[in-house]
Amino acid sequence: MTEYINNGKNIVSDIYEKYDENSRLINSRHGQLEYFTTMEYIHKYLKNGAKILEIGAGTGRYSIALALEGYDITAIELVNKNFLKLKENSKDIKNIKSYQGDALNLTRFSNESFDVVLSLGPMYHLYTQDDQLRAIDEALRVCKKNGIVMFAFIPIHAIIYCAWMQDNEVGDGIRENFTEHFKPRQYKEQGFTGFEISDFKKLFKNKNVKSLKLIATDSVLEIEEDRKNFSIPDKDWDLFKRYHLSTCEKPELQGLSSHLLYIVKKL
Repeated sequence: MTEYINNGKNIVSDIYEKYDENSRLINSRHGQLEYFTTMEYIHKYLKNGAKILEIGAGTGRYSIALALEGYDITAIELVNKNFLKLKENSKDIKNIKSYQGDALNLTRFSNESFDVVLSLGPMYHLYTQDDQLRAIDEALRVCKKNGIVMFAFIPIHAIIYCAWMQDNEVGDGIRENFTEHFKPRQYKEQGFTGFEISDFKKLFKNKNVKSLKLIATDSVLEIEEDRKNFSIPDKDWDLFKRYHLSTCEKPELQGLSSHLLYIVKKL
């Protein structure tokens, strides 16, 4: 078995046992923006009757919303706590199937089974390049030719700004996440792993895909929301969301976001 299963599974489970994933995309402005932006781009590529697989579905925020729109949804979730909540949240929805499993082993599914594959969490917790490539290969394998695959990932600098710097431990964060020459390195003990954008794209170098989009899904809001006086009032929220959609593909703003979405087409 891989390092991810032997070591990473316990790390990930420990994170989500203490964390309310069910409300993550609801109770904060940065979570709301991440959900809104991701759904906007999912809908750009959906066709009527599409079969969708979500890998790392959490408690079902995306999968359930898409199922309620009438799409045929299959959801995979690793963490037992999240999986049980996913089952509970979707118990009365007939067109969603849920399984407990992980991104590195999708052998329950045949090649080219889905029109759209969403991997909106697994890459946050894969700490070796072998596991990262395996997760990409599995997602691509089960996607149909000319289908769409979306991978969420965390920019490594966002980990410094949103975690270590906010805890006044920026030196430790830099030492753990970078070499002495400031080259990124994987650091599984912190629970999340980050990427330089260029390094993440290199994972797809020899894959039979066409790169379509890179999206900043939550802008600077995770950093800003730590301010005690932070506020985007409801009267301004729709305007801000429209502004964000107009700028989220701009390269100069992507590095400020805490979460990025990379969209590819399988050839």
